[in-house]
Amino acid sequence: EATPAGPYINFKLDRGLFARNVVAAVLAEGPRFGSNDSGAGKSVLIEHTSINPNASPHVGRGRSAMIGDSIARMLRFEGYDVSVHYYVNDMGRQIGLLVLSCPEPEALTFSDILDRYVQANARAEEDPAFAAEGYALLAKMEEGDPETREKFHAVTDFCLKGQLGVLARLNARYDVFDRESDFVRDARLDRVIAALKEKDAVFVDEDQRLVVDLAKLGFNREEGRFFVLMRANGSSMYGCRDLAYTMYKAEQGADLDLMVLGEDHKLYAEQVALILAQVGVAAPETIHYAYVLLKEGKMSTRQGTVVLLSDFLDQAEALSVERVRAQCPDLTDDESGAIAAKVAVAAIRFTVLRVSPNKNVTFDMETSLSFSGDTGPYVQYSCARIASILRKFGQVPPAADGAFPVESDAEWALVSKLASFADTVAGAVAQRNCAPIAQYALDVARLFTAFYHECPVLQAETPELRTARAQICAATRQTLANALNLLGIEALDKM
Repeated sequence: EATPAGPYINFKLDRGLFARNVVAAVLAEGPRFGSNDSGAGKSVLIEHTSINPNASPHVGRGRSAMIGDSIARMLRFEGYDVSVHYYVNDMGRQIGLLVLSCPEPEALTFSDILDRYVQANARAEEDPAFAAEGYALLAKMEEGDPETREKFHAVTDFCLKGQLGVLARLNARYDVFDRESDFVRDARLDRVIAALKEKDAVFVDEDQRLVVDLAKLGFNREEGRFFVLMRANGSSMYGCRDLAYTMYKAEQGADLDLMVLGEDHKLYAEQVALILAQVGVAAPETIHYAYVLLKEGKMSTRQGTVVLLSDFLDQAEALSVERVRAQCPDLTDDESGAIAAKVAVAAIRFTVLRVSPNKNVTFDMETSLSFSGDTGPYVQYSCARIASILRKFGQVPPAADGAFPVESDAEWALVSKLASFADTVAGAVAQRNCAPIAQYALDVARLFTAFYHECPVLQAETPELRTARAQICAATRQTLANALNLLGIEALDKM
């Protein structure tokens, strides 16, 4: 009903009618429940991760993959045609050093690559001749020497295969792989340099490098004022190739052009955007992320002081197996192992994604793997608990016309929360932030726990109440599964 109250109008909902409509919508729409279809007929290009191929991914770089993958999932859920790009960094002196250190990469294991890179980098610091060899190989690569190109690709393809294997354990997937080497001496750069010369913004410095003076383009700070395009020997800097690559991505004509980038690259992104503006090219919308902090401080691939993502996943899975076996002693070892792998992914992805990208994440393995508290495994456990109820109930009929009793505030609070899922998704997509989805999943799981303790399902007083509560359970599990899927986490039936 709706009744006037002075200058206001009071609305009162029929709880049974409202709940039946919400539950019916969830059960009818299934995996699509919560989507606003805001991206129908639109396309997205999103680039993320792009790890330098000199090591296995570490935990910090894994955050880029998790954020990028979940944003892609949210956009697909909203109906966008999403293309996920991985920029393969197969250029630079570090690749030259790897080629020198790994003449036969196929004879190595992937874990050997990090050691080889650290050793090669240390040698280059002490041995100028060795460093010069790396630069010489890079120059040959830029010149298009077929033998050198084959060597560079052999090393980078080997590294990429290993990296993707690790990232796949986190449920991160990619559609397109763009090679940095394809943008060497790209004709697009001629447009850029011509536009910079018109502004008198490019010059050759005392080291004979081609440099952009961003102050001539309106940049008003001294730090970051100069942007190097070419070395003295004519080889391009990575920024030069990035300009061409960014122009290429813009040419794809996507309605949204997104890029996930570490917060330490904010200045660099600003520099690239300013240069591209001179030729009328819009830079990607950048989603910056902060660090995953560990006791040792910020991680450095160059020095080899890293926590590898593969080791991190192994540790999480080992702890998960112990907890799954304690929770479900009747499971076989294979069943426990399969569930533990999914619980480990939930622990890591949820802990990372429930924090806004611009904030640091401090990871606590023990806390993140808890089946209670603000964790991914807790939400998975809620799904498993609901699945157990539904197995005992049997086939749940669709919510039909007729009585739908709602007798407690716990039922009403849970159904009301389910009704808000589409709004939560819309907000998360607009913010390019997965944290609201994670928080929503936690809220629903907590409300279900209250419902579970307060509202008997299988032992409900009447058949109508029993059926209505079973339907609420089914709708809750579907909504949680949809939310978890956006986070790259699988809803479980047992754990």
